[in-house]
Amino acid sequence: MQTIKISLPKTLDSERLKIGFRAFSAIFAGYLLAATVSGLLALTLPFSPLDNVLTAMMLSFAVYATAGIWAFSVHNHWRALSDLLLLSGLFYLLTRLIG
Repeated sequence: MQTIKISLPKTLDSERLKIGFRAFSAIFAGYLLAATVSGLLALTLPFSPLDNVLTAMMLSFAVYATAGIWAFSVHNHWRALSDLLLLSGLFYLLTRLIG
């Protein structure tokens, strides 16, 4: 019998995979962060309920763009995902405590 060796560490450490992981973090974790920030702002802003929702939704676009920039600016690609998820969890917990 002949043994076949597969070199997985080369493919798992490629730059394409790291960029894909950062893009995944920016798209999905950034959206989660923008949604949780928007929900928290809608509950805590001191305007009328309609103005709270509209202001929170407009600010969520800035949060989403900032999360995308953050995902591509950090040194480690795992930190890009973990920071965005931790912030999302924090804002979700604050939303649950307030609302």
